[in-house]
Amino acid sequence: MRTIRDAVRQILRGPRASRFLESLGIEPRRFWLLVDLFEQLSERGETLDQLGLNGVALRTMALWYAAASAFIGVLMVAARPALTFYSSAFLVLTAFLLFTVLLSEAGNSLVNPVEGLVLAHQPVNGATYTAAKLLHLANVVFFVTMGTNTVPAFLGLFLKGARWYFPVFHLAVALGCGVVAALLCCALWGWLMRFIPVRRLKAAGQLAAVLPFLGLTLWIPVRLWLVRAHITLWQPLQSEFRWAWGAALAGAAVIVVVLGIRSLSADYLIRVSAIMHSGSARGRPTPRSRTGEWVARLLGGPPARAGFAFVCRLTRRDFQFRRQLVVFGLFSLAQAVQLMKEGWRTDPFSGRFTVVHLLPHVLGFWLVAICSVLAYGSDYKSAWIFLLAPARAFRGFARGVWAALWLQVIAVPHGVLFLVLAWSWGVPHAGLFIAYSIAVSSTYLALDLRLIEGVPFTSQVDAARNPIQGPIMFMGALAGAAAVALQYFLIFPSPWVVAMVTAVIGTAAYFLTRGSLSAVEAAFRYHLGLLSAESGTLYKEIDI
Repeated sequence: MRTIRDAVRQILRGPRASRFLESLGIEPRRFWLLVDLFEQLSERGETLDQLGLNGVALRTMALWYAAASAFIGVLMVAARPALTFYSSAFLVLTAFLLFTVLLSEAGNSLVNPVEGLVLAHQPVNGATYTAAKLLHLANVVFFVTMGTNTVPAFLGLFLKGARWYFPVFHLAVALGCGVVAALLCCALWGWLMRFIPVRRLKAAGQLAAVLPFLGLTLWIPVRLWLVRAHITLWQPLQSEFRWAWGAALAGAAVIVVVLGIRSLSADYLIRVSAIMHSGSARGRPTPRSRTGEWVARLLGGPPARAGFAFVCRLTRRDFQFRRQLVVFGLFSLAQAVQLMKEGWRTDPFSGRFTVVHLLPHVLGFWLVAICSVLAYGSDYKSAWIFLLAPARAFRGFARGVWAALWLQVIAVPHGVLFLVLAWSWGVPHAGLFIAYSIAVSSTYLALDLRLIEGVPFTSQVDAARNPIQGPIMFMGALAGAAAVALQYFLIFPSPWVVAMVTAVIGTAAYFLTRGSLSAVEAAFRYHLGLLSAESGTLYKEIDI
């Protein structure tokens, strides 16, 4: 295996490959120096947030995708579909997964260019640096494509009409599909950098990462609109015109991709400093909020206010936090709005099932996602400032973190929803349901607080955690579905039962929150203790 790797390495860094790189405007020597540098940084654990450079995360993700695709492939083979439909289904699935991963991964490399700020003064042109920066996308394409299509490719041999070479053909087409998806993602970022102002580039990139999920959400209404518009009548009947239209669209797509990639690699390093410092706001200091004053009075003084303000501000500003949650949040919000639009008028005490039964469990699902990534941030090296705080301050700080999550995720949405539901159901039923939902959501928050592994936004993002979160979220969804069925059949038939269950769950939430806050405080101190010990070892190697 090592001999094969050395042979491939020699070919890629040989004279022919160097001439090909030079034809693209890439300096071969500096390109491979940057590639080796990024690989060494990954081995030292300094680029854990980039999936393509994390071999453990890629292998774990590929295994999960292989298991899921094998299950889907067995079901499809049992249904005996046409071979073309079978192959096309997995190609579409591969393209969707690649777009969801590559858009976020390319944005994490280009719009958060920490290495670029260090290397901007070096004699490296934009094309060379961008190519080295995005080479790790090839690893993502390979692992995602092979993990999603290897088992289905061999299962396709059991379908009618499949030849012996079908696995090889299917995998080759899937890899080609993956390369096209990677080129489209790079071209999209190139067009964003050309037309979007630098100060808006991070927000535009995070919105671009939502496009695959937005397309999945809007697919059914758009399809219905196309059917009503009789779009098939607008298509030319002659095959010659159809081929001409197809060739024109393919040519336009090639031009868009080429121009996008050219604009991506043109002057990237020139804009690095502007990208890094575009979020810094100057002006008058932000006044203290009245909500923070009340948090300080009720939950522990200035440390509670500090935790509340710290979490409220950075949940809106931290790049890594928004990058990890923007796709999940906007997609869930779109699904929730679509469901609420269809069934929010139905009173849950009428004996009929309504989508509002899902509300407390959906909020609990969001809280799981938020608490699992709250400890990770972009400026994690600034965590040393918390070492200056006294140990007794972290009790109030933990309460402030809880208050920020409870007010933003539970109190505000329920307050707005009460005004809407009271108009349709009446104040008694709306108030009782909102009280029940707040009690259940608070219980979720009390349990989810234990997922916070350290002081918020003070740890480096580890891409190896992302593949593991999928199964955890899936199991949580199953538990939430069981809870929805339980409350529909046993609790909501009687308002008196709902009132008693609300009192019981609210009391349980209070005691669970107290225990979780103690655990979170201990996690804060333990994390800072490790940080202090790690900083102390930096000087011991010099004395040896």
